[in-house]
Amino acid sequence: MASEISFEPGQPLRRAIAPYSSLPELSAPFLIDSGQRSYKHQYANIYFVRLIELRPVVEERAAQRWKNVRGRPPLLPRVLNLQRGQLCYIVGTIYMDMKLKPSVLEDMSGPAGIAPPPERPKFFSSQDSVHLEDESGRVRLVGDVIRKERMRADGGIVTGCIMAALGLETGNGDFEVVDLCFAGLPDLYRPETNGDVKGKAKASDAMDVDEDSHGTNGTAKEKTWVACVSGLSIGAESTVPDLKAQLLVEWLMGEDGGPQDQLEGARVARVVFAGNSLAAPVKEDRKPKPRFSHTADPAAAAHPSKTLSILISDLLSSSLPVNLVPGPTDPAGALLPQQALPKVMFGGKKAEGLECNTNPGWFQAGDRSFLVTGGQNINDLFKYLPGQSRLRMARRTLELRHVAPTAPDTLWIYPFPDTDPFILRHRPDVYVLGNQPEFETALVGGSAAPTRIILLPSFAETGTVALVCLETLEVKTIAFEVPSWAGDVKAAA
Repeated sequence: MASEISFEPGQPLRRAIAPYSSLPELSAPFLIDSGQRSYKHQYANIYFVRLIELRPVVEERAAQRWKNVRGRPPLLPRVLNLQRGQLCYIVGTIYMDMKLKPSVLEDMSGPAGIAPPPERPKFFSSQDSVHLEDESGRVRLVGDVIRKERMRADGGIVTGCIMAALGLETGNGDFEVVDLCFAGLPDLYRPETNGDVKGKAKASDAMDVDEDSHGTNGTAKEKTWVACVSGLSIGAESTVPDLKAQLLVEWLMGEDGGPQDQLEGARVARVVFAGNSLAAPVKEDRKPKPRFSHTADPAAAAHPSKTLSILISDLLSSSLPVNLVPGPTDPAGALLPQQALPKVMFGGKKAEGLECNTNPGWFQAGDRSFLVTGGQNINDLFKYLPGQSRLRMARRTLELRHVAPTAPDTLWIYPFPDTDPFILRHRPDVYVLGNQPEFETALVGGSAAPTRIILLPSFAETGTVALVCLETLEVKTIAFEVPSWAGDVKAAA
């Protein structure tokens, strides 16, 4: 039953409701059976599966793109079938030979006791070379087209992406490229049935508000929002992140602000925590600082996971469902896909309405599908490209039909023996990437079938929350601030 949030005397508000689905057909590939987990498999299997599955898509798009080229260049089934001077096109997996990319073998072969140099923000350099390979062999790609593509801020020339190259073999055995073709944006996900959908509310019943109490055009009762937050960093050395998180929870529960704030908070039908909900652990020799919670539970002060559990419990008590996606600092392992945090950490069966997802993770709210990541995929892709626009890079992952093309080259993932779960067979309505430097958003895919991309900054640092409308895909942000002196308050001895 939806909880009531006071708006004005005699004018209660009900929590907005959006039917929910875990989308098991899309989420299942990210689940790793703990009983069957094995690390003996070779990563080459992932590259092989990726090429096998995406090759037909790229070949079909390439055939359409180059069907009117003079001479009708043929598709060569293998890289080793290249013939000198013949205009043709080939399909394979990109491999970047990058001089600045870290090497485990070089680190191990160095002098003992000497720490490796700090990690570079970029692997990109003018000395990089591009290769295209398949199961038969590898050929180096050269030419102005390749150089221009490499210099694009959102270029697709990164290790692991599947690509078609039109050109001809040169005298020294390289392949001079004339044009390139990638997989392109997949179709939007549209479920055939909604058997797994939870909740019976219709879009028109999402908000039970008297029209006379807030406008007469019905706008307030039509829009339903999902709040997206990343980087709560509960348990940080500073108390500021915990205080900001408390302000956020109180606003969502309708306990903070004026009538308009209560109305906006009631429109939120779901909260998504996209990674780094817990701060990275501090050294044991440092005495933890006191935490602040409106529950005044001193037992929770020194336990970040308990503090987070209390915040989530407060949200659930106001009939606000929560999706919890792990990130780099959460206790969910270093390999992607990160497995869901144990629900027992947050009350187990008592935490009704809490959905613990994998990273990456799929789900559906209302009629919109969501794909949420903790941001590791874009943070790693950023190192390969010369540009600074992470928003364009996020769009590029959709065009490549792969969430994490640089895995397993430099992005740690589980060695799947016979599948690549990061392949995008469908495009989400909302694509959320957590733990980014700043908030950015864009619509891609055209007005008929758009995807909303949302890059979320650290809430602990910026206090920024993104609200996405399920009906229109519009996005707005709300910022929460804590007075500068508040974080310096210390508990009395």
